[in-house]
Amino acid sequence: MFILHDIFKLLQNEFSSSKLGNLRSKWFAYVLLSFIIPFTSSMSSNILRCLQTFFGININKRRFYTFMASNKLPWDKLWPKIWSSIPEPFTDDRLIVALDDFICRRTSSIQSQII
Repeated sequence: MFILHDIFKLLQNEFSSSKLGNLRSKWFAYVLLSFIIPFTSSMSSNILRCLQTFFGININKRRFYTFMASNKLPWDKLWPKIWSSIPEPFTDDRLIVALDDFICRRTSSIQSQII
């Protein structure tokens, strides 16, 4: 968990230091944590529910969806920070990225038929 704290602080520093920028940086960190929590799917409604249930954030539904669709998030600064935080991202001079949207088993019936 310590590495998450370091990463979140690094990313939060990219937001403006205004009152709204500070609020967005906090919400951004909580949204990232909501994605990481194992039972939460990445659907916006589940992220909102996670923010309210786990983190006790009282946020208006409309305001949350406005935040999620905001063009004010500093993605041009966040992406380089994220990529530069990976210690040795290349293998044989190639970048390998693995994406997993696994939440529940979808192949159990197929696997049991193969065996």
